[in-house]
Amino acid sequence: MRCQLCFRPSWHLVCSRCLDTLLKPNLTKRILDDGFEIYSFYKYSEIKPLLHVKHTFYTKEIFSLLSRHAILPFVKTLTCKDIFAIAVDDHIRSGTSHTAVIIHELREYITPLYGVLRAMNRIRYSGAKLDTRKSFKRDFVYKGKKGITVVLFDDLITSGQTLSEAKNKLEEYGVDVVFAVTLADARE
Repeated sequence: MRCQLCFRPSWHLVCSRCLDTLLKPNLTKRILDDGFEIYSFYKYSEIKPLLHVKHTFYTKEIFSLLSRHAILPFVKTLTCKDIFAIAVDDHIRSGTSHTAVIIHELREYITPLYGVLRAMNRIRYSGAKLDTRKSFKRDFVYKGKKGITVVLFDDLITSGQTLSEAKNKLEEYGVDVVFAVTLADARE
């Protein structure tokens, strides 16, 4: 097998050398226009090849690795008692949901809620312009508990449109959304 970043022979999808150098997390915070805070650990360009394994054979391994390496140390520092983790649209496509993998890796420190926030509009935003994103909303449906406190999780923030829409839907049900966490921020 070869490392997915440096292509050197490796027993793992990402070698220990790349994990320690190229994948060193750098926590950043973006605040959306409505004041919603999103924490990220990488610039999109830093992990682009890894994020592009979504819906492939390697999805679970790569997203587990990134979650354990970057997000888990952050979540360990939080007081997560009575706070739940909700993945943005953890609908299973091609065998694995990348957002469900993320919250699954954090289960020891924050309680994951699976399948409670789903997008009814299945349009793919990858590479789409902001106008397209605004025109075709995700149309989320929430089927979870009311009146709870949650942290939202997604793989990537581009415009913030999806996370903002998800937060607004949850708030309609009295859910307190503390902040959101993504692996990467597309804003360079």
